[in-house]
Amino acid sequence: MTQRLRPLWLAMVLLTTLPVGRWIGPEMTARDQGRSVAWYPWVGALIGLVLWLVMLLTSAAPAMVQAILVLVAWAALTGGLHLDGLADCVDGAFAGHGDTTRTLAVMREPTAGPMAIIALVLMLLAKFAALAAILKTATLPLALWCAVPLAARGAAAALMMTTAYVRRDGIAADQAAWASRAAIGGSLALAYVGIALTTSLIGALVLAVLTLAVTWLWRRLWQQRIGGYTGDIVGALIEWVEAVLLMTIAWAGPALWA
Repeated sequence: MTQRLRPLWLAMVLLTTLPVGRWIGPEMTARDQGRSVAWYPWVGALIGLVLWLVMLLTSAAPAMVQAILVLVAWAALTGGLHLDGLADCVDGAFAGHGDTTRTLAVMREPTAGPMAIIALVLMLLAKFAALAAILKTATLPLALWCAVPLAARGAAAALMMTTAYVRRDGIAADQAAWASRAAIGGSLALAYVGIALTTSLIGALVLAVLTLAVTWLWRRLWQQRIGGYTGDIVGALIEWVEAVLLMTIAWAGPALWA
C-alpha cells in the first residue's frame, strides 16, 4: 500500500509542507515522480479541506481578520513555494530582455527584483481582498474551498502534460519524462465531475473555463519566451489560477454555486 501511494506522498511533499516525507521510503524512482503529477488535483483538494477547517475555526473573527488568517494558513501550508515561482517568473520576464538563456539564468537567481516584489504584494492583496469579500457576504461551502486549489493544481498538471520542460535537471525533469497523459487526463476529468456534483454544473463550467483561459495565456507567454516551462512557471500558474478563481467567486457570490 505504501509503495502504491508513494506518488501521492511525493505530490504532497512537493506541493505542501505536510510532514509526509518519511512515508516515501528510499526506493523512490523517476517513474514515481512522473506518476505523482496525476495526484496534483487531489493534493489541491486536501489543501482546500485544511483551509475550510481554518475558516471554521476563525468564524468568530471579523471578515478581514479571518481573511488574513486564512491567507497566512494558505501560504504556510504551501511553504510559499508558488509565490517564489511567481517572483522568479516576473524577474525572468522583465530582466531576461527576451533572451531565453538570460531569462532562465535570471529565474534561477536567489534574489528578487523590485518588479517581483510588486507582483508578490499585488497577488497577496488580490487574494486577501477576494477572501475578505467572500467571508463577509457568505460562508463558502467545503466543495468550493476544495475546488479552487484543486483547479489550480489541475492547471499545473495540464501545463506539464502539454508543454516541453526546458531544463535538463530538477524534479520536473523526471516528472516530464515519466508523467502519464492518460492518468493526468483521467484525474482531471474525475476532479471536475466531483466539482460539478458537489457545487453546481454552471459553477464547475465557469471555474473550468477560467482555469483553461489562464492556463492557455500563461502557457502561450512562456512558449514564446523560452519554448516551454520550468518549475517556477508551474508554481506561478497555480497562484494566477487561485487568484482569478477567488476574485470570480467573490464577484459572483452564491449564484456561482447555488
